[in-house]
Amino acid sequence: MKETIELIEKVTEFGTNSDVNSKNKILELKQLLVSIYAKYLSLEEKIDCNDYTDDFDFPYEALKINVEKNFPDFGWYTLILDCHKITYKKDELLPEVNLVLGDPIDDITDILKDLLEVKWRFKNNSEVDALWHFKFIMKHHSEQHLVHLLKFLKDFES
Repeated sequence: MKETIELIEKVTEFGTNSDVNSKNKILELKQLLVSIYAKYLSLEEKIDCNDYTDDFDFPYEALKINVEKNFPDFGWYTLILDCHKITYKKDELLPEVNLVLGDPIDDITDILKDLLEVKWRFKNNSEVDALWHFKFIMKHHSEQHLVHLLKFLKDFES
């Protein structure tokens, strides 16, 4: 689990430090996000049945300010909502698609906020509790941000 905590510490630095020292912040962010995603996908389902009191508060706005300083050139992007529902057969009209705006700064900030919660749980609760919440938060919140963000980062560099 030390490796997971180290990954979380490295990636959350983009929100806790306003001037991350890196030769290529975008490449580093992509590498860290892919590593975090791989960790999530390989997690086993374990539950800690202890009753913990959660006492963490990571200010979204403070994280966001640092993320903006680390990635000042990021702007809005578009994506197709529910692309898996779009079907098209030859000789049919093109299907209607729902385009929405994405915000990479918000994506990064949300991911970091969730990972800081996981880090807090490692330190204050238990490893099993932290990993269960990591899996839960990724599945129900951060994964979507992460996938959209990786696509944005790929396109941003093109």
